Amino acid sequence: MIDWAQLLEHYGYLAVAIGTFFEGETILLLGSYAVHHKILDFWTLILIGACGSFIGDMFYYYVGYHQGYKILKKRPKLEEKFHRGSRFIEKYPIITILLMRFLWGFRTILPASFGIKRFNLPVYIVANVIASFLWSFTIVALGVKISHYLHVLLHHMHVHAKTITIAVVATLALSLIIHLIVVLRRRKRIKNNHSDTPLD
Repeated sequence: MIDWAQLLEHYGYLAVAIGTFFEGETILLLGSYAVHHKILDFWTLILIGACGSFIGDMFYYYVGYHQGYKILKKRPKLEEKFHRGSRFIEKYPIITILLMRFLWGFRTILPASFGIKRFNLPVYIVANVIASFLWSFTIVALGVKISHYLHVLLHHMHVHAKTITIAVVATLALSLIIHLIVVLRRRKRIKNNHSDTPLD
């Protein structure tokens, strides 16, 4: 499994470009954390992420265009996804392009499906530019917000560490006492039921 955190630490924006070409969210969320700590720039990260995403989707489009049917014949599960994705492409082609990066499980087959179906290339390129930017902006903005709230949460936990520890220990102790009381009462009830049972 690829360690995106280590790649990001050593290669910065290059790692983002590679990561968004292959995968996406993981590297952008890690990048968002770096933005929160002023290591990477917000808009540069978005643009690099959008470029990596766009190139990845174009790559799969051309794979689908030139080799799509051959690949589908060898992989029945992929062919099933292709037929399911084709319904969206036929009914809502532009919406599908705009949302396909958010559709986990279909993120590879959908751009390839556009190539297989010989979808109009200039239209696909324009829609994909917009889609890649929207996707990258959404993930990075969300990641920066999450990083901020995590930072605030960890800060409060550190400041109130003693209080939190006491509260956790007290909660565990209370839960244990309640559990013991319930067990003892259950045993007492069972014992009383046995004692009340008439002898033959």
